[in-house]
Amino acid sequence: MSEQTSKPKSILKNKATPTSTGQNAPDPREVAIKHARIIHSRREIEDQISDSMIELSMFPTSRDTSYDASNPAPTDAESFKNFVRLYQPSDYDDLIEERNANGRCGYTLCPNPRSRVSGGGTFKLVNYGRKDFNIVPSRELEKWCSQNCAKRAMYVKVQLNETAAWERAGIPSIQIELFEEQSTSIVGETIDLPAKDVGNMRIEAQKKTAQNARDLALERGDTVENGKTTKRSIKLTIREKSVKAPAAPSLGPNSQGHLVTEGYKTTFDPRSETVSHEEKNSRKEEISADQ
Repeated sequence: MSEQTSKPKSILKNKATPTSTGQNAPDPREVAIKHARIIHSRREIEDQISDSMIELSMFPTSRDTSYDASNPAPTDAESFKNFVRLYQPSDYDDLIEERNANGRCGYTLCPNPRSRVSGGGTFKLVNYGRKDFNIVPSRELEKWCSQNCAKRAMYVKVQLNETAAWERAGIPSIQIELFEEQSTSIVGETIDLPAKDVGNMRIEAQKKTAQNARDLALERGDTVENGKTTKRSIKLTIREKSVKAPAAPSLGPNSQGHLVTEGYKTTFDPRSETVSHEEKNSRKEEISADQ
């Protein structure tokens, strides 16, 4: 029988795995530099938002009197939309306050000064005697030069996102539309697409609020019938708990009631060194008496 030829073995050492030797582990310095660059890029975006807020607080830049809030200059409108697309709603509120501090209307593309409520007071009656009567804080009315500018500013605000700016900076599809740009002509018909979207958002918000109210009512145990919530009534009877006071310890001359704690009598080891000689003798007499 011929001998089987064995497969020749390699004289080279086996390649070490990254987990066993750690040769391919990431360099801590490179990891630190990577994270530092990420933080630096985020800070740059935040600085851009702060700088743009200062710049937008002085808008509009065009001095042509033919332009107004409803028909802004194209360069101002384009700059405004490019800056605001990275804003969060809180950043937009800061921009409105910054413009109000400069005496300007809160809407960035409006050249008019903000209005002042006469008569003082914290609240103002709006449209008194009409169906749309409302009580509005004076501070809210003084943010704008008119209700139309308030609508234009809020139309921009509802398009902003709470997501961090650095997560949206590289998404070119995120664009802002102005209130006057809402009309889009399609096949000879004019459809207010953005306005419709805003209306749907408001309807969804109202539905969500109503659903939350129904869920809270069911959690409390209330019942909903025909759209009306009926609160569940629970009859509670409060009774005073009878408490039996513990018997008072006896205070006789030979009583040891002071050694009893919650029915347990404290005992001492007569062999303990901490017990005096008289206590040891007394303890011995008690033990002999018990026996």
